[in-house]
Amino acid sequence: MKKISILMFVFATMLCFNACVEDEDPTFVIQENQTEGPLIVTANSTVNLIKELEDEQVFTLVWEDATYNINTPITYTIEAGLGGTNFETTLENPVIATTTDRFYKWTIKELNNLAIGLGIEPEKEGAIELRIISSIGSNGGQAILSNNVTALTLTPYASILAVKNLFFVGNAVDTNKDGLANNDDWNNGEAISAKNTYLFRDPDNENIFHFRGFFGFTAAAGLDPALNEFKVLEQQGAWQPQWGTNDGATLSVNTGDTSDPGPFTTTASGYYDFTMNLDDLSFSLTPIDITGATEYTTIGYIGSSRTGNDDGWGGDDTDMIQSPFNPHIWYIEGQSLFDGVLKFRHSNDWPGNWGGTTEFTGIGITDGDPPGIPVTQGTYDIWFNDLDGRYLLVPVE
Repeated sequence: MKKISILMFVFATMLCFNACVEDEDPTFVIQENQTEGPLIVTANSTVNLIKELEDEQVFTLVWEDATYNINTPITYTIEAGLGGTNFETTLENPVIATTTDRFYKWTIKELNNLAIGLGIEPEKEGAIELRIISSIGSNGGQAILSNNVTALTLTPYASILAVKNLFFVGNAVDTNKDGLANNDDWNNGEAISAKNTYLFRDPDNENIFHFRGFFGFTAAAGLDPALNEFKVLEQQGAWQPQWGTNDGATLSVNTGDTSDPGPFTTTASGYYDFTMNLDDLSFSLTPIDITGATEYTTIGYIGSSRTGNDDGWGGDDTDMIQSPFNPHIWYIEGQSLFDGVLKFRHSNDWPGNWGGTTEFTGIGITDGDPPGIPVTQGTYDIWFNDLDGRYLLVPVE
């Protein structure tokens, strides 16, 4: 009897040991009937967007935790779509944010950019919808949509202020970017592929414009030097407003209700500094010597504004086009940019780069590690002059 008791004790001990070993590496299986997606508790809202207060937080989205049948950290992804489209109309990347919190806050500017990015026109009322996706693990496993969505009604404002952007037309400038100025080169940019070369607006005064570059005839023999003429226009495809000079000393303009002014003229082909001041109607056209100026093979832009995140700093630049007429002028058209920053650099490498502190237009900074040029989300034609580092971002409507 004593031997039987001992054997039964040994057998029970072995069973307990095996059970303990198996319990050291448990396997959990998620049961759908034991999981539930996040529940948004923020009600549908109307948000008042005021540009002057754009840095203030104006809306907070709150939701209840999703429930899984295991104890694990949960990650939440917020997605946005145009109201009434069932999230079929979204941004190129519909993910607004990823967080482990159960709330997310927006500033007025962020909501305004979101609305415009989804296609709601400035000064017109529209709606955006928000939803939550919960997941576990590091790869978005077991994703579950929120049980509901919330809608925001808002009227976005124009995020880019309307300012003048002036461009050249005439024999002494490259109108068609073909590298050849000629006696009939008076295209006013009516063809989309023939947008004319822009002047660079002063960052401190929106009515002062600069241009440092080549004026005159190139690769064309027998042309009359007296025809080294040009004027300045404001709207691609339109002849007025039109700027020129009638006396060779002050600016004249036809806004559409007077006769056109006379042209600006250069006495010889070469490099000049040209400045226009619309406030006092003064201008200057001064020959300059650019001996020793570097002529770069490539210049492009790089930065978070390319992608909306730090991935925009990786890889090669987005290369710009070098003007064959003005080899120090670079441009690229129709670029969709995000809120962020950009820099210009040559040779697809560091440290040769230009940064800046002013949005839309400014003078590039090259000392040390310059700050990135601030960018507001939108579509732009981008211009850069490597002679003086001036840059210009022209909003495309």
